[in-house]
Amino acid sequence: MNFHLIKSNQDFNQKQGKHEVVKNDLPTEFETEIWVAMNRATRRIQSDIGAALKDAGFPPLKWYDVLWSLERHGGQLRPYELAQDTIFEQSNLSHLSKRLLAEGLVEFIESDRDRRGKVLKVTEKGRNLRKRIWSIYGPMLHERMRAFGKVDGWQAFIEAEQDQSSPD
Repeated sequence: MNFHLIKSNQDFNQKQGKHEVVKNDLPTEFETEIWVAMNRATRRIQSDIGAALKDAGFPPLKWYDVLWSLERHGGQLRPYELAQDTIFEQSNLSHLSKRLLAEGLVEFIESDRDRRGKVLKVTEKGRNLRKRIWSIYGPMLHERMRAFGKVDGWQAFIEAEQDQSSPD
């Protein structure tokens, strides 16, 4: 059972004040608004970054995710480990891995631990592409994430996402 703050007589980011707390297993309206805003923001940011990468002649953002995951883990992972580390389903990852393999960005090698197992390893070409993608992706991500760290906190975040979702 969770305890939720359902009402406050002050700003959400303040540490003092009178609060009404109740036992509840369901998210509060405020928590639900945060959840919706986070999902909207994620989709919008990924779409904007994906469009910028496409305009610059780079492959889709998901290629970056796989290459970065491999680099973060010493340059190689078994396919099931890669699926656990990324947000891709195993079947989607299998298709994506074949595309990366065809482009020379990754290679399959035998596992040191189990000769029957295959490991996906990032190539130097893959590392270089990931770094070039990051030159666009990184600054855009930084710009968007700075907006979420402003002093007025989650309430401003929710309102900004509602404004972004409103038709012009």
